[in-house]
Amino acid sequence: MLVVVLSIATPGFLSAANLRGIVEQVAVVSIVALAVNQVILAGEIDVSTGSVVAVCAFVYGNIAEMSGGSLVPFLGALATGLLLGLINGVVSTYGRVPSIITTLGALFVYRGLVLLLAGAQVLNLAADSRGFGQGSLLAIPVAIPVAIVVLIGLCLAMDILARHTTLGRNVYAVGGNPRAARMIGLPVSLVRTATFALTGLCCGLAASVMIGQIGQLQATAATGLELKVVAAVVLGGTSIAGGKGSTFAPVIGALLVGVILNAMTLNRVPGTFELLVLGALILLAVSVEGIRSRLRERRPTE
Repeated sequence: MLVVVLSIATPGFLSAANLRGIVEQVAVVSIVALAVNQVILAGEIDVSTGSVVAVCAFVYGNIAEMSGGSLVPFLGALATGLLLGLINGVVSTYGRVPSIITTLGALFVYRGLVLLLAGAQVLNLAADSRGFGQGSLLAIPVAIPVAIVVLIGLCLAMDILARHTTLGRNVYAVGGNPRAARMIGLPVSLVRTATFALTGLCCGLAASVMIGQIGQLQATAATGLELKVVAAVVLGGTSIAGGKGSTFAPVIGALLVGVILNAMTLNRVPGTFELLVLGALILLAVSVEGIRSRLRERRPTE
């Protein structure tokens, strides 16, 4: 319905180039949202992703300037993301600090480190280091951007994780009823820490795609990304209380966010309205989910 309305009201919205641009632009948000979805399913939340992506992108860019190519910088970004995700997870679960406080603090600490260590630095990547954002595969009948291939591969990996691994099943059990999960001996803290580590790893992957797409990086990179990620997850239908949600839903939510922001750009809506719209979408999605939960709770007593 939204796409139909926008295609009528917005000239150029349905053009192939614009639709391809939307899909490529939401790849970074989708990659991170797929992992944050696991954190929320486990009953926690991570709002530090924008700064983690920025740190990983600067690690990628600096290694790329020294060594060239994409593989070594990519491994460096993954290792950095994994480390930062583990720190968030350990502090939140084993340190028993609420995850919203832990990751909010991490959001500012990691961004502060980027501003302090690379505030005046502007990275310009060579073409051979932009494979994750500029490369294409399978040119039959049309070339598929590497970023889309990466996103599809991650979707499949997340589906395997959720359906066919003990960790994936434990994520739902821990988020749905943590007390019951502890009583039957599930490693609640370990499961939650693993979801934070997974998020950090995906931030490293998203940073490799992002810096490959834009080719240039400043200290303010990925500012506000965490808001788009949370909006994608809740708009996708994942319960903010944990335990309920689909593996692929964040991608649908990310596409919805991307479509709305793209339509705003085409209609020349000032960029200052972006935060207002994203915040309103999050409040709307959480409110609807809360009303539906109350209605479900009342149903057996009526």
